[in-house]
Amino acid sequence: MKLGFLMIILTLVENGQLSAAFVNTATLEECEQRAAVVRGILEKGEYPIEQMVCRAAEVEFEPFAHGMEQFAEKQTYLVSFDDRTATVEAVASCEAAKAKAGRFCATSTQKIVAESE
Repeated sequence: MKLGFLMIILTLVENGQLSAAFVNTATLEECEQRAAVVRGILEKGEYPIEQMVCRAAEVEFEPFAHGMEQFAEKQTYLVSFDDRTATVEAVASCEAAKAKAGRFCATSTQKIVAESE
C-alpha cells in the first residue's frame, strides 16, 4: 500500500475509554483542512477531543458512517504516532495491548480496509 495521510481523532467517551475515528486523505494539506472542519464540529459536542492529528500512514480505513455507531461491531486498535508518521494495529483488547506513553488504545466502528475485504 502506498503511503497516504491519516487523520486520527481520539475522543474521550464514557468510563474514560477512548473512541477512534479515522479519515484517509491523499495529502497532508487535505488532511489538515478536513481536520479543521471536524475539530469545529467536535468541540461543540459532548465528547472531548483527546488527540487529533494528521500523519503519514500506510493503513487505510473504511469510511466513517455517522449514526451507525450503535449497530456496528467495535474494533480495538493500538494507535501510535510521532511528529511525522502513525501506525495503527488491530488488537484483541485494550487490556492486552499495554498502551503506554505515545500509544493509545481505542475502539472504533471502522475496519481496516484490508481486513474488511
